[in-house]
Formats: sequence, C-alpha cells, structure tokens
Amino acid sequence: MKNLIVIIALLIAYTSHAQQFVAKTGKVHFFSATSMENIEATTGSAVCALNTSNKKVVVKIRNTSFKFKDGLMEEHFNENYMESDKYEFSTLDGMITENIDFTKDGVYDVTIKGTIDIHGVKVQRDIKGKLTVKNGVPVNGSTKFDVRLADHKIKIPSLLGSNIAEVIPVDAEFNYEKYEKK
Repeated sequence: MKNLIVIIALLIAYTSHAQQFVAKTGKVHFFSATSMENIEATTGSAVCALNTSNKKVVVKIRNTSFKFKDGLMEEHFNENYMESDKYEFSTLDGMITENIDFTKDGVYDVTIKGTIDIHGVKVQRDIKGKLTVKNGVPVNGSTKFDVRLADHKIKIPSLLGSNIAEVIPVDAEFNYEKYEKK
C-alpha cells in the first residue's frame, strides 16, 4: 500500500487536474528457456499508475513477489541474481509517446519511452504495448519485451551459464481502475 501511495503522489505532482488510473494487482511474468532447465516466475502484485493528462506511466514491482514452481529457484533469483535485499524493487518510469484520445474506445498500439531500473541499473528503453480504452476510460494495458541480463549487470556464474538465458522474455498485464482521492 505504501508503494501505491508513492506512485500516486508522483503522478499527482505532474498535474492536479489529471485523470489517474491505477492497477494494484498487475501480472508480470518471465520465462527463461534453456536446454538444461526452464525457469518461470510470475507476480500478481505489480503496481502501475497511468495519468491520461500527461501520458505518464509508472510501474513498481517488489522483486521478492515473484513466485517460482521451485523454492530453490526463487531463493537463487532473490539472493544470487536480483540481490533483492539490496535492490528491493524493479521499476519503469516513462511516457506514452503516441497521441491517444483516452475518451475514444479502442485498442491502441503504444510505446512507453522511459527508464527501466532493474538490479539498481537504469536503462533507457522504448517498450511497445497495447492500451485498451472502454467506455471512455483506459481499462487494460499489456506488453511483451525482452530484458538482457548484462544490461542490468546481473551476473550468471559460468557453471550455470547453460541453465539461464542471457535474454529473458517478459510479459505484463495491468487492469486499471479510476483512482479516487480519499
């Protein structure tokens, strides 16, 4: 909840008359396929805030919220690769580059230009996705993109090199609701 308040406060700072939408239970999933072993994890607690007045998008994910089929994989992910005690969150801070009429229903191709911060390393990215507007409001956002581990200085021990892919496909989906200040 504390994370959600911080994200909403950031969006409010950009404009006081904004239309703000939030997804509190966003799903983020990744899958690493190799010849030795597949590694897959999902979180259902990613938070995403969308400000339709200035097209600002902020996403925050607690790294320890990813769940794996194998407890040992989860432990290695948090301790050895993500160093989740040191880098608690992964984030995206960006802007939708297209001019979208958020009052017109449809499915829009969008690009979010911004900064992804994973493992304490910020990388500028253009993330392609889809935004669905229904009844004059955004209701869903989704994306698929790749994360190159080396870009975020995530080291893979040479003994495990064949067990972990160097590029990890990520997909995410956020179902929005209008944010009402209480």
